[in-house]
Amino acid sequence: MTATVMPRHLRLRVALLSTLPVPAVAAVVLPPPAAAGLLPWSLLPAVALAQGVRAWLVLRRLGRADGGSGPGATCRAAG
Repeated sequence: MTATVMPRHLRLRVALLSTLPVPAVAAVVLPPPAAAGLLPWSLLPAVALAQGVRAWLVLRRLGRADGGSGPGATCRAAG
């Protein structure tokens, strides 16, 4: 059985859209505590960097024809 691979532009769109909720919430929630000195300002770029890494990982995992073997991969019964 062969698996079909998602087109690259669709994988890229899914990967980028999967990261949007976190920066949107972080842009609203993190600045007030950072302005009050409760959080470091470096946390904001760290969130952006982490979401960039997450988008890359999602893009990479969606490109696998076999579905991957990492966490969350489905096990197929033999037979």
